[in-house]
Amino acid sequence: MILFFDFHVKDDPELVKEADRLGYAGLTLFSNGNGNNSNGNENKVEVASGETTNQENSIKKENPIKTYKGVFISAKNPENMRQKVKKSRKNADVIMVRGGDQKINRAACEDPQVDILSAPYLKRRDCGINHVMAKKAALNEVAVELNIKYLIKTNSYLHYKVLSHFREIIKLKRKYGFPLIITSDAESIYDLHIPQDLIALSGCFGMDREEAEAALSETPQKIIERSETRDKVVVDGVKIIE
Repeated sequence: MILFFDFHVKDDPELVKEADRLGYAGLTLFSNGNGNNSNGNENKVEVASGETTNQENSIKKENPIKTYKGVFISAKNPENMRQKVKKSRKNADVIMVRGGDQKINRAACEDPQVDILSAPYLKRRDCGINHVMAKKAALNEVAVELNIKYLIKTNSYLHYKVLSHFREIIKLKRKYGFPLIITSDAESIYDLHIPQDLIALSGCFGMDREEAEAALSETPQKIIERSETRDKVVVDGVKIIE
């Protein structure tokens, strides 16, 4: 049985309940909003506190679905991004960096502490990554996000542009092997979609069923596995075995 995940969701009990109903096994939740890519704030960190809130307790009690704590980072330059990632890493299961700026895109791909590069194509004429970044993302296991809401809510006459960006990223993924992740960027229950619908939609931008399933299941699970073992890694390639 394939377990499906959505790793870009607003921290809201109603969204968790709806995702559970739609058949998801787990979500990454972003507090203080979900890091919506339409936000123009370039110097923001959205992170849940280290404490468990009453809302989080309620979610865990009422829903069998697993929830993970996300940090969404918007940075003004690569050094600023690295500082925020370092500061936030221990507070998060998943770190997502807002893409779009070419220098930020590259810095995120080069940083193994980053889990997901969010929408590298944001407000760009190209897909936001090239073969050099693709190699770095593969080496550092940084997943590149295909944001479904960005596709759906873009003006209809620009859909072809977003689809073209997605297709180019998929070509790079096939050549260089970096992780790919499909997310909803959900802020309301109407932004959530059943996994089977997302798999069907992915065919419109060139993914086959196996690739789409991996982007909704395998990639998220590997991100959590890395998060859970990160404290045991002394240096790259060396891990403490208990």
